[in-house]
Amino acid sequence: MPVRAARNDAATGGRLAYLDNLKVLLVVGVIAVHAGITYGVDGAWYLEDYDPMSDASVGVLTVFIAVGFLFGLGAFFLIAGRLTGPSLDRKGPARFVGDRLVRLGIPVVFYIVLIAPVMEYVKARNEGDDDGFLSFAWTQLSDPAPGPTWFLEALLVFSLTYALIRAVWPSRGPVSREPLRGRQVAAVGVAIAVLSFATHLVFPIGEEHFHIQFALFPQYAILFGLGCAAGRRGWLETLTLEVRRRCGFAGLVGILALPVFLLAGGFTEGEAERDLYAGGWHWQAAGTSLLEATLAATLPLFLIGWFREHWTGQGALLRGMSAAAYGAFIIHPPVVVGLALALQKTALPAELKFLLVLAGGVVGSFGITSLIMRIPAVGKVVGSGPRPPAPRAHRAPVPA
Repeated sequence: MPVRAARNDAATGGRLAYLDNLKVLLVVGVIAVHAGITYGVDGAWYLEDYDPMSDASVGVLTVFIAVGFLFGLGAFFLIAGRLTGPSLDRKGPARFVGDRLVRLGIPVVFYIVLIAPVMEYVKARNEGDDDGFLSFAWTQLSDPAPGPTWFLEALLVFSLTYALIRAVWPSRGPVSREPLRGRQVAAVGVAIAVLSFATHLVFPIGEEHFHIQFALFPQYAILFGLGCAAGRRGWLETLTLEVRRRCGFAGLVGILALPVFLLAGGFTEGEAERDLYAGGWHWQAAGTSLLEATLAATLPLFLIGWFREHWTGQGALLRGMSAAAYGAFIIHPPVVVGLALALQKTALPAELKFLLVLAGGVVGSFGITSLIMRIPAVGKVVGSGPRPPAPRAHRAPVPA
């Protein structure tokens, strides 16, 4: 880690500031995706195609959102894995499991019981359902919908599975400190492509089971595992400039290829054509898996490396946002939906409404979280406490 990065980590209480900064950007990206779906971009959300933008605006946003969809949550899992291995080593199995159950389980219950019924009711009313709220909410509690906290459910399962694996097969001897190689990144990409294509045959993109889309779970599991290995081997801290540049180049090729791929396969022509990308023995489905693998295996690593070199500082605003990022992710749905409903009858263009909902969603979600974190019990669950500094590892020479 460069000297300036180490100094900034120390200044933020031993936290990895560059990862905190990246998480803020990723949470803002999640809010942008849901705001985009509200105003016409294809996707699953509480308000879909609510007040659609022009076809040109939707087309441009579709490319950006598709890129984020194919790697953004995978980056979350990679970061989570990076923090999981050292956390288990530091706390031990019993304390680690208890901490995961509290920090991940309580927000899921909170969302399912208090937020999801209201959000699902708004969705049902928007689709023409006229049931009363109380009867509707009771029905919802019998079939709980986790909303965005499905991510926390998955992370809890991954974390407990990792703890079990470490308990059954404990590491013996010193952990290798060799930096991550390009061939290892390529192997991650191949694994994601093959397993994703096979998974899409059973769980097409967009299809939900138990209110969860399983289509991208191979990517999530693989990147979480990569993160766990990186946490113990120092891979993210020793990511070489050469590997970072190769990841950036491959990711850029994938981004540029995506709009061409969508147009060539007829994604914009109708529902039937879009279904070809979701899964099955179609060249569109194979191309989707290949692009997913390209973006997911490279862009998270590139961004982590770039943030480690160029965005390690934190002013007061960014420190506050990084502390509130976890809570903002959980509570952003009612903020975004509420703003969209408030703007419904205004004469503003849909594009401007999208920008206002995006900006208001970011400010509202992070601001509300910052306020409720002052409650000690809440802050303990969703707040960001100090983290140990990066593991000592062989440092590859990286320009400061």
